[in-house]
Amino acid sequence: MPTNASPGSERSRRARPRIDRRQALIDAAIELLAEGNSVDISAAAISRRAGVAHGLLFYYFTDKQGLVAAALADVLSKLAEFQEPESGEDSVRARVEGFVRRHIEFLERHRALYVRVVREGELGDSVVEDAVRGARAEGARQVAALAELAEPLSPLQSAAIAGWTGFLDRTADAYFDTPDLALDAVVELVVDTFEAVVGATQSGTDAS
Repeated sequence: MPTNASPGSERSRRARPRIDRRQALIDAAIELLAEGNSVDISAAAISRRAGVAHGLLFYYFTDKQGLVAAALADVLSKLAEFQEPESGEDSVRARVEGFVRRHIEFLERHRALYVRVVREGELGDSVVEDAVRGARAEGARQVAALAELAEPLSPLQSAAIAGWTGFLDRTADAYFDTPDLALDAVVELVVDTFEAVVGATQSGTDAS
């Protein structure tokens, strides 16, 4: 009986490296999550989108939540790379401004996924929460390095920067939800707040 697939394409599919199949599942999960709350993201739907056998999802990730966590980790690793300083950002202020702007632009680019998984916690469990917590810790580490803060940070500095990263995300939420807010104004506000936070921790250190 004739089929639509050619023998060559069937051989190519069968020969697909395992790492490609795993990544295909991650990419499919990201795509479906990013398409909005009405989209089916069952294990079967993810496998169909990836073009791999249904059982491979459980082979690589144990369950759908494991795959969602891996997909989120994949996106968050790209966020860390995206936030790195660019050429010409020579001063501390310029580097922090670049970090904040790219952070907000990245969240906007991945808006549906961010809202669905992080902001609304629709798929949240401890694994997903750990991935988000780890990304925020990495962001805090990055911005502390950009600000040339001496390592190790004091407990006060660590607490202040952790709080500031939360402020950054909440301010980004306000920017996305408020059409009249300009990105430049938001970036300036967040960076001014960072400088005030860092200055306050230094004052606290001097006073002690």
